[in-house]
Amino acid sequence: MGLSVLARGTLQEKLQWAFQLYDVNKDGIITKEEMLDIVGSIYDMMGHYSAENDATPRQHVESVFSKMDQNKDGVISVEEFMDSCKKDKTIMQSLCAFDTVMNG
Repeated sequence: MGLSVLARGTLQEKLQWAFQLYDVNKDGIITKEEMLDIVGSIYDMMGHYSAENDATPRQHVESVFSKMDQNKDGVISVEEFMDSCKKDKTIMQSLCAFDTVMNG
């Protein structure tokens, strides 16, 4: 089902799928640790190709998380996730790396 969404889904569906991927414990929010778990896995899968300017996974997460946590409450809601991805193509590309892995 995930491959179908990535291949043929709307932007909204792709972002919803990505949010659910990052929301490891399925509580409706993304914590910094959840994001680090996924980003770390992406770095492991893709090796040096995933590193932006040789940033470590933690540095990458710190940068992205601070941009996405719009109300600075320490977690990312689905609304913050969707809004950030739609407004900032760099964030969307870095968070939707699985789209590149699956379709690239």
